[in-house]
Amino acid sequence: MAASLVLYGLVALIAVAAADLAYQVVRKPTELFFPLSGVLYKTPAATWRAYGPLFRRNSTELIDAPLLAALAQVEGSGNPLVRTYWRWSWSAHLLDIYRPASSAVGMYQITDSTFAEASPYCIHHHQLVHAGPWDDWHSCWFNRLYLRIVPADAVELTAAYLELKVSAILAHAGRHTPMQVRHLAAVVHLCGAGAAAAYAHRGFQFSAGQRCGDHDPREYLARVDAARAEFLRLAEDDAP
Repeated sequence: MAASLVLYGLVALIAVAAADLAYQVVRKPTELFFPLSGVLYKTPAATWRAYGPLFRRNSTELIDAPLLAALAQVEGSGNPLVRTYWRWSWSAHLLDIYRPASSAVGMYQITDSTFAEASPYCIHHHQLVHAGPWDDWHSCWFNRLYLRIVPADAVELTAAYLELKVSAILAHAGRHTPMQVRHLAAVVHLCGAGAAAAYAHRGFQFSAGQRCGDHDPREYLARVDAARAEFLRLAEDDAP
């Protein structure tokens, strides 16, 4: 009798685990790419070789190519299929107890909400452009079909989103230095536009003990600065 109960319990546990996996994959289909993800991590040099032209093409007045490269390296080591970790959480929904830590996808770890905000925009000739009528040659075309796992799409979405949010925040921030602009862009990417606006309002300073999710934003900025410096050297080395 006891052995049967253990067996039934084990079968039920396996069934719930399988149902949870299927449910989470339906919600976030990119989890199916996990067998490939592990071989796509890149060194900074490899990231620049693979995507340098994309970073340059989508750079803007505020968001330069080395910064786009640095964010891609810090967030996902240049891996277009990088996954978020899974974690346990208390939930009334049985199939939400074990799930991906966020909806973030791709080498910039773009969340669903950021993707929804960024998708009406694109970058044309280093300028932010909004979606418009189909017959307007100067508007965005097909950007609603962009995928976060496609490097060209991810770079353009990130550049457009950061240009949009950073320019809006700077309009109310007073004087600022180029480094403060870069830091603001990184804070927008990590913490969101609301937290970034508060950061700028405090004179480009974090509040005591501030965190963005699981991250220490000060440590994040240090990593972005170091990565950007490396990509600046790489860009200079392959300059014509």
